[in-house]
Amino acid sequence: DERAWQFIEQFTEQWLDLGAVNRVAINPEYYPDFNDALKDEMRSETKHFFAEILRADVSALAFLDSDFAMLNSTLARHYGISGPQGMRFERTPLDEDGKRGGVLTQGAFLLGNSEGSDSHPIKRAVWIRTRLLDDAPSPPNVPSLDTADPNFAKLSVRRQLELHRTDPVCADCHRGIDPWGIALEEFGADGLLRDQILRKELVGDDYKEFHVPVSTETTLPSGTHLSNVSDLKQFLMDHERERFARTLTSRLLS
Repeated sequence: DERAWQFIEQFTEQWLDLGAVNRVAINPEYYPDFNDALKDEMRSETKHFFAEILRADVSALAFLDSDFAMLNSTLARHYGISGPQGMRFERTPLDEDGKRGGVLTQGAFLLGNSEGSDSHPIKRAVWIRTRLLDDAPSPPNVPSLDTADPNFAKLSVRRQLELHRTDPVCADCHRGIDPWGIALEEFGADGLLRDQILRKELVGDDYKEFHVPVSTETTLPSGTHLSNVSDLKQFLMDHERERFARTLTSRLLS
């Protein structure tokens, strides 16, 4: 029934907060090749992914990791994946050794939880805990990251967050949040894989561009060490499938 699409569209928008994509303005100084038209494609990717799981009776655990994506030619070209030739979204197999698969590697999540010029590991972490694990953190009002240090921009995101945690007001909360987002640092705000992060530093009257290496090594509150997004997805599959199932069920019922 055509009305089934209304459910697919409305449920994914509410559960996964796909509208966040349009609340983020991609900074062309950091991502000059990004086309804003991709935002609609990214939202559609996640909707068609949900539709495929529903209609093909795929395990709901595919939201955590999958061996396929739902892509059209535009989005496939953006991601650097071969397959689709037209504008219709179709089930596209993924390489076994690739990083893609599941909602955590989809553009809607990665862009929607960014700041437009770079990723935002805290937003990504809160999204995972809230949307997938029904474990939303409740942080108090905490100060922003201290960027007064002239060397701050040269630090990796992980090191910046470590400095933030030296403030006892921030420490307890961030220990339970940050690692979930750090593991996803190999994806930029544009949803693409990267091994370096573009930074800008004010020198005199001009900004100087430089790059810092991506750092994804982290340890979850449970003590589990993660090296990258693949480890994060494997952890969710191995240890959080029950909590995810309960979260998805409660979201459907509500």
